[in-house]
Amino acid sequence: MRLRHCETIRCLRALCAAWTLVACAHAGASLVVVANADTPPLDAETLQKIYLGKVVEVDGHPVTPVNLAKGSKLRRVFMEQYMTEDDEKYVAYWTVRRYIGKGIPPREFATVEQQLEFLRATPGAIGYVDDSTDLRNGLRTILRKP
Repeated sequence: MRLRHCETIRCLRALCAAWTLVACAHAGASLVVVANADTPPLDAETLQKIYLGKVVEVDGHPVTPVNLAKGSKLRRVFMEQYMTEDDEKYVAYWTVRRYIGKGIPPREFATVEQQLEFLRATPGAIGYVDDSTDLRNGLRTILRKP
């Protein structure tokens, strides 16, 4: 059965409205930077330097940044909100840095649960999660965008 022209337009408008809602919900996604309980609080500039390998210690405490796997929605939001660059540029930065012997990129985890497990077990470990994630014992929020 063929849809009439008006019905087709109505369907397309409904689809566009649905995609707009999804895009707005994604754009409003809020992350928090979390860390092992012994990690000192950070400001946004220090966090960026840590993820770029330029800072390896904060207030005398070694820090270990971790990422979710490339392609993760949370990683993309983290790159936009906290690193203020896209993931491709970040990966390219670390490719060059590794090639010239200036460090290795943050370790990556396939799931948030794996990342949280590592953060709990590793003093100074820093990662990120959706702000609705239950942190439980051993973790604390160290940076939140307003």
